[in-house]
Amino acid sequence: MKKLFILAVLASMLPLSSYCQETAPAFTKAEMDAAQADPMRYTIDPESVTVELLSVSAPAPREERGVIGSIVTIINIANKIWGVIKDNVPVVEVETKYAAAVPEGASSPNQLCEWKGPSTYEYKLRAKNMYGAETVSVTYKVMFSYGGKFDNKGAYLTGVTIVPCAVNVSWGYKLGMSAFVPDTTIVNLGTYEDPLAAMQLKLSTKIASVLKEWNGNSVYLIKGNGEMKEIVSPFPAALKAADTAAGKPLMEPAKVFAR
Repeated sequence: MKKLFILAVLASMLPLSSYCQETAPAFTKAEMDAAQADPMRYTIDPESVTVELLSVSAPAPREERGVIGSIVTIINIANKIWGVIKDNVPVVEVETKYAAAVPEGASSPNQLCEWKGPSTYEYKLRAKNMYGAETVSVTYKVMFSYGGKFDNKGAYLTGVTIVPCAVNVSWGYKLGMSAFVPDTTIVNLGTYEDPLAAMQLKLSTKIASVLKEWNGNSVYLIKGNGEMKEIVSPFPAALKAADTAAGKPLMEPAKVFAR
């Protein structure tokens, strides 16, 4: 059973891997010559890559409804995988690409009513080269409409997407971003009487130069009640000063200087 589960997860990731391979960046001879002449300028410092949550426009968290697990089937009737940024440029018509989690039997989000939102989470990704100079800066939004009802019940999702807002990439670097919603992540977190749709939206980011690549994945759990939570991040959890051996004494400076 464990082996079958692992195979299912790997299978769900294959389309995204194929997409990334098809969008491998190509560099000009001038870029390759420049990288050879000054490798530190054209090498990403992996420790410098950061993502910051700039703003949130979303409802306050609510309590989960009912008992998890029911026979309601929720499906994605829209896109499963799409490009967001390719070779430093937003993909054409990216704003028309989205995922939706609606009950089986619905052929369009327009068959549902009482939609709310959209909820919007704005992020900024930055990266620097080995000299400490910023080479990549991109602002993007995770957006979705929520709370749609079908036959006067449930809370479903539509318009789940990632939209690039501002993209700045230095010459000699290539930025690519893509989104993916595996079917296996679309579930009902509510009950048969009161369904609560949920899905996992994966954002894959690649920063490349002639000399080095950085790849990172973020996964967002999005619910039909308007909530969103990042459940996978390419970055380790930030340590507080009090959590480190060197930082603990600094929380009580009087003891440090009393020695």
